[in-house]
Amino acid sequence: MKKFNFFLLLGIITIAYFLRVWEFPVNYMFSGELGKEMLYIRQFALSGSLPVIGMPTSHEWLSYGPIYYWIMIPVFNLMKGSPYMLFWVSLITSLLGLAINYLVVRKITDEATSLISTFLQAVSPILIWQTALSKLHTFFFILSPLFMYSLFALWSRKKVWVFWSGVIFGVMFSFHFSQIPLLAVVALLFLTRNYKFSDWVKFGAGSLIPNLTFIWQDKLFAAWVPYRIFTYVGKNLAETKDLIIEFFGRNFFWSRNLWIWGFAVFACILIHYVWKNWRQFTKDFMVFYIISSVIIITFANILHAAPPVHYFLPIFTTVPIFLAVYLRQFRFWFLPVLAVLIINFGGYFTFEKPDDFVPIAKQISIVDAIIKDSGGKPFSIKRVGPYDYFPESYSQNYQYLAIWRGGVLDKSGESSYTINDYTNTYSKEK
Repeated sequence: MKKFNFFLLLGIITIAYFLRVWEFPVNYMFSGELGKEMLYIRQFALSGSLPVIGMPTSHEWLSYGPIYYWIMIPVFNLMKGSPYMLFWVSLITSLLGLAINYLVVRKITDEATSLISTFLQAVSPILIWQTALSKLHTFFFILSPLFMYSLFALWSRKKVWVFWSGVIFGVMFSFHFSQIPLLAVVALLFLTRNYKFSDWVKFGAGSLIPNLTFIWQDKLFAAWVPYRIFTYVGKNLAETKDLIIEFFGRNFFWSRNLWIWGFAVFACILIHYVWKNWRQFTKDFMVFYIISSVIIITFANILHAAPPVHYFLPIFTTVPIFLAVYLRQFRFWFLPVLAVLIINFGGYFTFEKPDDFVPIAKQISIVDAIIKDSGGKPFSIKRVGPYDYFPESYSQNYQYLAIWRGGVLDKSGESSYTINDYTNTYSKEK
């Protein structure tokens, strides 16, 4: 790497850092879901054990794989259980993902495309937003470019990568199931490059190894894929359309009023790219990967119906790479990028918060008041607010903070407190 390009990359990562830590921890979105994560991690950290399976997903009968929690337990001990640890891990993985993206894209294409794609990821509204949410999904920012590189190696007939590409895919699987449709991309590549049946077996074996404990413990996963297909009938197609527009629109703009325009621009670019390059589909890896991954993941989410935006995780980093490849063909590529940055400028510092957002400082002040009122005696916590239909009324963030601040939490405790997130107040029930 030339010295100038090194400093340019360092500058890009610095910009990415600044945009992701702006007014942190004031804007830290410590929600019931993150509180649930912390409670799950805490129980294993205190017992000095490792889970064989991850935390349950929104489908209580389906759990994540354990690898994320194997990483987070030592971090929990290192940071003494600080609730802020989820954000800092999310930030580190996001920044590492930028460096890995640069190295991978430079290897597959060229220096300029790698720098452009890394910059687009650094300023991407959707990637900044996902980092701020501080969920395990951000590990895809590291794993996705690594998986793309492994497929590039397979495209180049480096058969030693057959098993290891399976391992990377299996690790991704442990963090989230949204990359399952990428198996179709792998199958297309194997067919295009004339891989043997034994290679399919090696890839499958590699995928299984990181998930052996998960598969053994959570046998119900086998029912999940047909469950999602058969529940397609009756889904809200309008919601599916809106969520697809949100994903592609968020790649360009912070404002929801502009998402439809971002989606339209992306659709036009993709159609033009496919029209210009379809003859290279079986000859050029980047053409193959961009077209197959974007179309297959999008189609799979349409089939899933009403997909949460994070179900597009496998192409979160692919979209900026695709835009960089496309823009690289134009001499004045920086002009549209500059225009988008100007439109987004205010959004980088005032982006919209989720419905259940309560500043963590406010959460801590409420919990401290409850602990003081309880007089050191055991108490329980309930919550009224957005998503309080989830288990335990989505109060796990307050539960964790109460434990972290020294409170004695017990569901059968002498006192019960109900926190109202709409008014940022609490009331004593008994």
